[in-house]
Amino acid sequence: MEPIILQTKQITKRFGNFTANDKIDFDLRKGEIHAIAGENGAGKSTLMKILYGVYPRTEGDILVDGEVQTEWNPNLARAKGIGMVFQDFRLIPAFTVTENVFLSLRESGYFLNRKELKKKIREMSDRYELQVDPDAEVWRLDLGQRQHIEIIKLLLQENTRVLIFDEPTSVLAPHEIGAFLEMLSSFRDSGYSIILITHKLHEILAVADRITILRHGEKVRTFLREDGFSRDEIVEEMMGQQVVPPVKEQLSDPNRWPDAKAVSLRDVAVLDNYHRRILEHLNFDILPGQILGVAGISGNGQAELAEAIFGARKTVAGKILLGNTDITNTSPRKRIAQGFRMITEDPLRDNVVPTFTILENMALVGPKLKYRHGNVDWAALEEELKGRDEIHDLRVPEFSRVSRTLSGGNLQRMSIARAAVSDPKVMIACYPSRGLDVATVNAVHEMLFRLREEGVAILVISEDLQELMEVSDKLLILAGGGSMGPFEPGSLTENEIGRMMLKGGADDEITTA
Repeated sequence: MEPIILQTKQITKRFGNFTANDKIDFDLRKGEIHAIAGENGAGKSTLMKILYGVYPRTEGDILVDGEVQTEWNPNLARAKGIGMVFQDFRLIPAFTVTENVFLSLRESGYFLNRKELKKKIREMSDRYELQVDPDAEVWRLDLGQRQHIEIIKLLLQENTRVLIFDEPTSVLAPHEIGAFLEMLSSFRDSGYSIILITHKLHEILAVADRITILRHGEKVRTFLREDGFSRDEIVEEMMGQQVVPPVKEQLSDPNRWPDAKAVSLRDVAVLDNYHRRILEHLNFDILPGQILGVAGISGNGQAELAEAIFGARKTVAGKILLGNTDITNTSPRKRIAQGFRMITEDPLRDNVVPTFTILENMALVGPKLKYRHGNVDWAALEEELKGRDEIHDLRVPEFSRVSRTLSGGNLQRMSIARAAVSDPKVMIACYPSRGLDVATVNAVHEMLFRLREEGVAILVISEDLQELMEVSDKLLILAGGGSMGPFEPGSLTENEIGRMMLKGGADDEITTA
């Protein structure tokens, strides 16, 4: 059996009265992939940040090579060979790849020889098929390529031996995930030790040697590959109960909602942030009581499409209609008043006031507020929200918690729940299940189906093809600056969709519905 490199004993972390990690024993052996699974708020990212020295531990010990570390911070962690790839990358967009890598090597005394450093980047890129161009400007690269730079930064540290990945595939397109998992296996074969956090169980089952389950901040079990992995058993340990996925009913008759209005795009074109036409000649409808799924490789106009429909991005051609009313280039405020709601890709950046409590954030474009003596009746709002199924089903945390202290998954839960309880007419959901655990993903899908049955017109953007196939009534594919479809999801395989996403055109034998 390989030696233990990194270990925690009875690690506890408290934030005020909240215990994020409670007496956790964990160890990582040389040359293994040890995955950590658990629902949102289970304490996974907190534990990793303690291991990397970002958070000081409240109690317990950290051991490296069997020695207790009395002092611990990121500099000491890197000196011991421990590196971490965060969900939010530490890169300077205006710099080249080489310049960003150099900044990460300065502290190790690396003298800048630009030619030599470029050579090292290319060699490491070729060895692990990272496809990193040393001369590329970071701002021009997609998220997957930026992730590769972060990995290169760690690999070029001469003493790196532990790689910690926190939700690494959340930024990757479907066709990139398989290559990433193969890369993890290559790292393991090269002698690196890897800690992997991901909510996607099929990824864990594909590469992990051990799986440790956290629930409510506590370690509940560790699974070994040699004993066999059972997906259902892992899910039950994560959630503490059996999880049953929701069932989508047949598409309802749109005539059930005579007052509901479709959103129609007619020959619409939009620009990206660099004033280039990223999408043009868009023609499709989002019908009441229908879920229209949007697939596409990252950077093919998904964000721009969502913003244009919501009114946060101007169109440069064509019309957007709500029923028979032209709403092209009306403001987001006006569209919110018309019932438009948007769950954005990054709730902390776009949907949340970090210093507000959950209750205060729920008051922003949430349920209709009641007033008492000229002020918001917070007690009435809290009572109403506590009676809503969406709050319970999505397991929104305590209303008194401050938003900036929440995990990404809990922020997502709050953002989705707020949109659902605000009487939406048109719902734009961007990556609604990103970073969510299995039970919460099921709850999100159940909520979408419920809104669909209430006649809401729903647009779902996701890079998870399996999710789109499960929830969508129609499927639109963005590629090459335009759109294909809408298709019946059952008429296409995931491979066919993937080819269309890459090629930017439908195969001859594929016809639109």
